[in-house]
Amino acid sequence: MKITIKDNKLVLFEKIAEGTVFKVPETEDYCIKIASVVDVDTGEDEWNCLRLDNYTLDCCSPKYTVLPINNAELIIP
Repeated sequence: MKITIKDNKLVLFEKIAEGTVFKVPETEDYCIKIASVVDVDTGEDEWNCLRLDNYTLDCCSPKYTVLPINNAELIIP
């Protein structure tokens, strides 16, 4: 996977659109924002992103800052 970052401004996770690829600054992980899956018991988000290193579901806090990568092209060989 080749990812080029043209703008390095951190943005709140809740402000990026679904389908946007983003980088987690602290861990250097890349993810894509997906539609939220809500826990029926607590009402909290259970999953809202997909990690691109191992294709597992994860959850980011809405107030977490991430580095969006606009116009990302994902090529899986």
